[in-house]
Amino acid sequence: MNKALKSVLVVLLLVLMVASGGLFAFTFTRQSAAYSPDKVELDVEVHARDQILTCAYKAYGNPDLPYWIAKTLVKNTGKIPVYDFRISYKVGDYTDWTSGEIYPVIVPGETVRDYCWPSLDPEKIERLTTKTPVDLVVKYEYKELAKPIEDYEKIYLLGKNDFANTSLPEDQLYTFADSRDNYPFLAAFITPTEGFTKDLAHSIAGGLSTQTDDNDAYEMLIRIYNRMQELGVKYTQPPDAPGEPQGITQVTQFPRETIERASGTCVELSIAFCGLLEAVGVRSYLALIPGHCIPVAELPNSGEWYAIESTMVDSPLPAVDAVNAAAQTLSEASSTGDIIYVDIQHWWEKGFVPSW
Repeated sequence: MNKALKSVLVVLLLVLMVASGGLFAFTFTRQSAAYSPDKVELDVEVHARDQILTCAYKAYGNPDLPYWIAKTLVKNTGKIPVYDFRISYKVGDYTDWTSGEIYPVIVPGETVRDYCWPSLDPEKIERLTTKTPVDLVVKYEYKELAKPIEDYEKIYLLGKNDFANTSLPEDQLYTFADSRDNYPFLAAFITPTEGFTKDLAHSIAGGLSTQTDDNDAYEMLIRIYNRMQELGVKYTQPPDAPGEPQGITQVTQFPRETIERASGTCVELSIAFCGLLEAVGVRSYLALIPGHCIPVAELPNSGEWYAIESTMVDSPLPAVDAVNAAAQTLSEASSTGDIIYVDIQHWWEKGFVPSW
């Protein structure tokens, strides 16, 4: 075979390959005249969160956060493409219809994932005081479908004082981190700009330069402890949530409620401490360890951290003993790795802000 003939055959082969590839793509993407919605076969799976924490409900409307209300998996199990697939969601009477993505074509064997990040109605959410069941409605449609298809999932909106430690089912709680994977929501309970909390914090500070002086910031931590003792604040054990595993869900007070009621759990006392610290510009953290929570203050210049055992306000012991006790507790927890620090200001910036 001469060189010229060989070149011609190579060119012809390339042309055939390109043509067959184009025909293949065209076959799977063109809207065939034989298309019929009756021939469409879809497997639609809706995975909804069982519980929605309304304490920071705005976080669920932010697509930059992983806290969607529902995730829908749509798989084309048929032999023809699905065109113009549209999906939308509605959370009872607490949202309008929220549109997800529009998928121009879903080819056979393809799976797409869609998420629900709704804008919950603030006035209606604020009126929730107890765990409330609602229907999540998932509606989808596609080309030439006569009527949209609706799926329903039962979910629960928690009251504004409710906190669920985790969204994971019990059989998936393998580590301490799993049991506390909702920890960013705790930032929403810390309300430094709320009037009562802010006024009390400034009265405690009494002229201290808490934002610029390390000694004054530390002194503020001590003064909060002393004021709590003066107000007769007591430490209370958290009650078990009825019908749910111990520690999974509990009613949680805001700083004002803890101080006015003069009692709180370790979490509530820690939240109150942090609320008062943040109100005068002292950066604070919540340290979560198995079965306990401790507030931590960061000094403005050195960046040193000082924790305090807030539950000891229910004793005659001085603040320095509470600081030493907290340091020992956190040191022991750090050695096992069972500790989570909630960076309050970081999570505020991410959208877990006080809503009330």
